[in-house]
Amino acid sequence: MDDPYSIRPNHGSGTPEPHSMADTRPGGDPPDRATGALWVALAVFVGLNAVSSIARPDNVLFSLVFGIPAVLCLAALVARYLKRRRP
Repeated sequence: MDDPYSIRPNHGSGTPEPHSMADTRPGGDPPDRATGALWVALAVFVGLNAVSSIARPDNVLFSLVFGIPAVLCLAALVARYLKRRRP
């Protein structure tokens, strides 16, 4: 039985070994920091877009300032996902 909360030893390699399959991607690679940064950027841009839409509902250009980068982050995430899926 795999205990996700157990302490795992570091054998001097400098990087901890993956504890379970949840710590790795399907290809066996560790999680990607760029993907995490894109998710954070997407959340920030969507939140700022919502705030700008509430603050100035009549100004579409002001809302596009945050909406376009949010769409670009989403497109980059989809492209990275599709690239990772293909062998």
